[in-house]
Amino acid sequence: MTSRELVTRTIHFEGPERLPFTGSMAETNFSGDTVAIFPDVGMKWWLGGGGTDEWGSQWEIKQGHKDMGQVKNIVLDDLENLMALKIPDALAPSRYSGWAEILRHAEEENKYVVCCNGPCLFERAHFLHGFENTLVDIMTRPEITIDFLRHIGRYHLDTIRYISDNFPGRIHGYRCTDDWGTQNSGMISPSLFRKIFQPVYRDIFDCAHKAGIDVWMHSCGQIYEIIPLLMEAGMDVINLMQPNIFPIENLSVFRGKLCFEMCADAQTTLVEGNKKILADEIQRLLDACCAENGGFIEVKLDRMYYEGDNIAEETGEFCHREYRLRDPFRLRSRVGRSPEELPVKE
Repeated sequence: MTSRELVTRTIHFEGPERLPFTGSMAETNFSGDTVAIFPDVGMKWWLGGGGTDEWGSQWEIKQGHKDMGQVKNIVLDDLENLMALKIPDALAPSRYSGWAEILRHAEEENKYVVCCNGPCLFERAHFLHGFENTLVDIMTRPEITIDFLRHIGRYHLDTIRYISDNFPGRIHGYRCTDDWGTQNSGMISPSLFRKIFQPVYRDIFDCAHKAGIDVWMHSCGQIYEIIPLLMEAGMDVINLMQPNIFPIENLSVFRGKLCFEMCADAQTTLVEGNKKILADEIQRLLDACCAENGGFIEVKLDRMYYEGDNIAEETGEFCHREYRLRDPFRLRSRVGRSPEELPVKE
């Protein structure tokens, strides 16, 4: 199977012959089964010590740190003025001018291509409106908050429509992020999430599906209660980098229904680097989340995690070897087959 076939069959529970693993989610490379591609926003403030992004948010990165930093301003103080908020022009051809060569390379290697397009709704809302302001308005002004989210959501709808019109069938996944959890629970109640956020997510995810594109989403924290709501909205793949918070075994309720994208716990075990504990955790993740016919993609750690999360490169290499050794699809394919029949290409 090609990389594209492996990832697609894993997401849709169609029986991959081995466990797929990601390429970098922070830059375009061809090291994994997936290739990340990014709209050109004209700046890379996260690499240059901070700056102002195309939405007007001012990012500050502490000296010596290599994370994305924090927003230090409020762009939209009052949601009554939301129509004055300038949404980046996702239909501008210049945003996609560098894609032709990347797609040519990806297609030569039969990779699964994911458009990574940053914050989706909740994160973008509080980056623009302030974290406290956003939470207060969710509670006290839900209707205008929905209007705000739909205004923000236009950016994602336009991006997907441009992709559909100009790169039909060549982009296979659409990745966005929204960190929804604290250490112990979600930021808001499931009922508020269902009322305010789920309909807007559904519009974006439906748009992707109509274009033949799978929906990938990252979210940190204890989001157990809203995972079913994101699934109802149409999310196909969930990226979780803190699985011990649930804990791991509780994720088994979604096995066979949702595709997981994980490595191990970036808060604890990956940072600590104890190989015995990591090997046990990887097996627990596979047992809890991987169905017989798919549902699990390994996050192959790279520079983003080594530099941003203080994870040792040796730890990332160890985890990748463990996933290859414990690969349930490949192990199953070995049963009753001669060595020359076994899949060996990665």
